[in-house]
Amino acid sequence: MTPYLQKQIIIGGLAGVLVAVLTYILLGGTRTELKTLEASNVTLQEEVRKGYGIKSNYEQLKKEVDLQGKTLDALIKIMPAETDISEMPYRVKKMADTAGIDQVSFSNEAPTKPTEYYTVYPVQFEFRAGYHSFGEFASQVSGFEKIISISDIEMTRVPGRSLYPVTVKCKVKAYVYTPPPPPAPAAAAPAAGAGAKPAAKED
Repeated sequence: MTPYLQKQIIIGGLAGVLVAVLTYILLGGTRTELKTLEASNVTLQEEVRKGYGIKSNYEQLKKEVDLQGKTLDALIKIMPAETDISEMPYRVKKMADTAGIDQVSFSNEAPTKPTEYYTVYPVQFEFRAGYHSFGEFASQVSGFEKIISISDIEMTRVPGRSLYPVTVKCKVKAYVYTPPPPPAPAAAAPAAGAGAKPAAKED
């Protein structure tokens, strides 16, 4: 082998080594950047997946809220208004007459507010009735067009009375919707420079 050929082989080997080193350095940086991009892509895909999940939950929650709102609106329509309270004894008397029982007396009691959404207006009644006719009266109360209830029923049998064998004391309650108070307005931000002391004048 001639010295010239040996020289060419050595130069070619060194060039190959140099190319390999440069390729490793350049591709090594590219590999690092590629791994970074892949990790970023995985993170973005996870964020997108979470976003779709939040959107799905929001749409489901919105449907439930809309359904509850419609249910509440339907209930409000069948709840007595405050203007109906004064007429309640008259309406109850009318139902008693229809059932064939005799209203002896009634007295309004103080309203109560078990929740912030409705107020209960109870009226104490006393009737003279038969068992069957009072049952018919209770059925009319439960089927009334507005939300009222009958409770605290006390029956006392009256011996020797054929037309109205029992005296009945009970409460009829009306449930009036009371909307919650509106949220308090947010406090206004102080104007720029408010409260600052005026600068002293120079002589």
